[in-house]
Amino acid sequence: MTPLIATDLVVGTATSPGPSRPRNADAHAVHTHHGRVAAGVVDGTGSDESVAALAADAVGAAVRRAARSSPVIGVVHAAELCCDYDADGSAPVRPTGAIVVASTRPGLLWRIAWAGDSSAYGWHGGDRGLVRVTTPHTRGEELRREGAPEEEARRHDHQLLNSLARVPLYGVEAVEAIAPLLVLASDGLAAAPLPALAEVLRDHHRDPRACADALLAAARDHGSQDDITVVVIPHPEAEGR
Repeated sequence: MTPLIATDLVVGTATSPGPSRPRNADAHAVHTHHGRVAAGVVDGTGSDESVAALAADAVGAAVRRAARSSPVIGVVHAAELCCDYDADGSAPVRPTGAIVVASTRPGLLWRIAWAGDSSAYGWHGGDRGLVRVTTPHTRGEELRREGAPEEEARRHDHQLLNSLARVPLYGVEAVEAIAPLLVLASDGLAAAPLPALAEVLRDHHRDPRACADALLAAARDHGSQDDITVVVIPHPEAEGR
């Protein structure tokens, strides 16, 4: 697929709708400001045209702010696009979705913020391999922490506990991570287990475009029926690693 270019950095992207979905409600974007690169993925909840439009608007707004300030500010800014609530404040009345945003800092450092189950993975190579940096904000993940059986937890992985529309209520989670290469993805990628994703990275980490395509294919091979979006972005300081 056509790469995104941020200054001289090649960012690999791949995206496709779920096989039975009427449209792709995922969106991704990359933005650079004074040498700082920010990238993001929004996974819209549902498949309506309004959801797809919100995803595109939100991720664009988020990465522009993230490149200038931080991913947390970017996510909060994007959340303002869908934070209208009903009369008692209990439920959003506009489309929503999960979001993950990352920006670069010196020293192979990434700042990462998210709400929902869109994810970031750091590729290190060697013994460390691929590490999932984010933890999904889902009922399924909550059940795992409580010690529930995996089969039960998996049945609740689709239930979001946070999203763009809920950021004003529950806030934004953020971490810093050091990695020469970062993968951002909607939750459709998670159908492939971490070892399968790591194998793709071992084979393709030097070619972000091929890597993004191969990650998407791996998720489909493992049965993903969801929309899938993948962004593979090397750290600007990682040349040759």
